[in-house]
Amino acid sequence: MARGAIGLFQRGSIWWLRADIPKNLQNSYGSARIRESLKTSDRQEAILKANRRRTELLEEFEAKSKALNPKALEVITPELALVLADGARRRVLQGDRSRRQGNDPIFNALSQAALSRLPFMPNPDGSVTLPEKDPLDGLSLWETIGLEVLNGRQSQEAGEDLARMNLRSVLPLLQADALAIGFTVTRETGGLKEALYAYLATYRKGWQEVTQRDAGEPIEMDGTLPLTFAPKGSTGAPATSKSHTNTTLMEVYDRWLKIKTRTTSTKQAYKLAVERCEGHLGKPLYVQQMTREQGDSFRSWLQEPDRRISKKTARDRLTAIKSLLVYAYRELGLIDKQPWEGLDIRAPKTPTRRSWKDEELQTLFGQPLFQAYDTPKGAQNGSDAAYWIPLLGLYTGARIGELAQLRTTDITDEDGTPILRITDEDGKRLKTDASRRSIPIHPELIRLGLLEYAEAIHKAGHESLWPILTLPPERPGLNISNWFGQYRRSAGLTGKYPDFHSFRHLVRTRMSKIKITEKVQDAITGHETKGSIGTRVYQGIDLEDRLEAIQSLSYTSINLPRVYTSPRLEKASRGRQKGYKVTTKS
Repeated sequence: MARGAIGLFQRGSIWWLRADIPKNLQNSYGSARIRESLKTSDRQEAILKANRRRTELLEEFEAKSKALNPKALEVITPELALVLADGARRRVLQGDRSRRQGNDPIFNALSQAALSRLPFMPNPDGSVTLPEKDPLDGLSLWETIGLEVLNGRQSQEAGEDLARMNLRSVLPLLQADALAIGFTVTRETGGLKEALYAYLATYRKGWQEVTQRDAGEPIEMDGTLPLTFAPKGSTGAPATSKSHTNTTLMEVYDRWLKIKTRTTSTKQAYKLAVERCEGHLGKPLYVQQMTREQGDSFRSWLQEPDRRISKKTARDRLTAIKSLLVYAYRELGLIDKQPWEGLDIRAPKTPTRRSWKDEELQTLFGQPLFQAYDTPKGAQNGSDAAYWIPLLGLYTGARIGELAQLRTTDITDEDGTPILRITDEDGKRLKTDASRRSIPIHPELIRLGLLEYAEAIHKAGHESLWPILTLPPERPGLNISNWFGQYRRSAGLTGKYPDFHSFRHLVRTRMSKIKITEKVQDAITGHETKGSIGTRVYQGIDLEDRLEAIQSLSYTSINLPRVYTSPRLEKASRGRQKGYKVTTKS
């Protein structure tokens, strides 16, 4: 039976969800997977529940990962100090509410012990039966008195600490709250003293509000308290101007990530731009010290031939840094102006890619590489990868970077159907969140021996499906992409297009011709699905739909004999020449 969402399966008539736990969290959970009953036999309801639960689990995994791998803070900014200070108030109010609702085991035990000492009439056997308590009655008189004493004492101690400026009294609490959101705070952290004062002030305020609850005042936890311990624009220590602040460009990027949901590709592109900027201008790169001259230098450096990037990519990276500076100026108030305003790189308009034509497919796949498994040698093309990756592009429409990062475990099955998994697991890079997907493997790839190849590589002890292929960490598909460009040109396909990415256009074009819906096409190629959140998230694509779409791909203009026999696991050091043979039409 087909699953409507990845990880959805049945036990009897009930649907269950299976979710992989990230490797760094498996010890915490004591397992590699989570299996949960969705408590429904209705398939559509199960799909909705599964997608919602997967979203919750991803947020849970992210929070736990931050706590396990906290980032050491160089300085506590005013905004973070405000978050931590408000957390102090919430800590007190939530603890008090827990005690009033009977959810604090220590307070409950003390109350029970005190109650047992009161003079109740003994039973004939000498035992004492304590009065029954209706949960709707709330606290007893004695519990209320005890809570008032506790809260009054805590409020008094917090007031005394505040009067004495005893900041050490709340240091462990602030450190614990910072750790919960992924940061490590030490005594050397900049702005610590001012942050502790704000924390202690709101901690004291929380206890004062608790005593107001004791008097019957309704106190809620919704609002945040104003931050008054430091002027706007400082990072903690009192300052008379913004120039005293030291906030790095990477810290601005980290805060920019949290203000709204962004795609994986956007996150990666901006982070890479910051890393490149730091690499050229030096680290640490403080936004308060960035000058227009540095912007002009970075702009020129991006366009140097040694960068080996297009004008458009250079412009995108410059624009990313400018956007972060605008955010630091307009929203964070860290700088007095955006120093790189007006700096730009003129990039030519990108011509529209086109699909492969039948005669071009005949030329490419008529080469000895595909007709005789005459694979090249070398780490750039990956030997076996040079044969299989173009075929995978032809029959999946996947991006070359996605295919270059495949592991042997990505060739698997779903309900008995061989599938190809595109994931961002184990540090793999994807363009967007929608890029994560499972693609049924085309029968033609099975006939040509892809499953046997994957099994042989796995048995040889390799994790990567292409053991010889080298992957640049920032652009995993760069080497194989460059090789493919050289290969097709040497075969006589010398124009700018078609290139490897044109396989994606070809796949979508063929699917469109036989009326495969755009939503199913998106599920195959990893494009963002248009429409509402409900349309994008809660409507699953059945395995049957994906399988039908893949099996619709047919290329009658090419003839591919089965030529694979065994992997070519030559060492990369033995294959430094280009090593490929081509046949051109006379």
